[in-house]
Amino acid sequence: MSEQPDSDGKEMEALLQTLWKQNYGVLQERLRLIRNAYDELAAGSLDSQTRSEGEAAAHKLAGILGTFGLPQGSALASKIEVSLGSATAAEKSGAPQLQSWLEELEAIVASRP
Repeated sequence: MSEQPDSDGKEMEALLQTLWKQNYGVLQERLRLIRNAYDELAAGSLDSQTRSEGEAAAHKLAGILGTFGLPQGSALASKIEVSLGSATAAEKSGAPQLQSWLEELEAIVASRP
């Protein structure tokens, strides 16, 4: 009977890996939306639609990355969500921190095979 939990764990990991591969394009699109919002913020031209799209994309990533064993990615996405939620074109001072979080988030997503 001690075989069952290990077998279930392997099945779950295989399922998560399949889901990761199936949804990788969606994850990349969400990162792209965040990147667009960051680029506009850094340029001082962040409009409300792009900000909202980036914030929503970060929210969705924050909700799903922990499921895939990437809790640090989830935490970073949450920080980005909050940052974009309060960002305006006049608040470019936060752009360097946002850039750092975004680059780290992109690396974390890319690190999972």
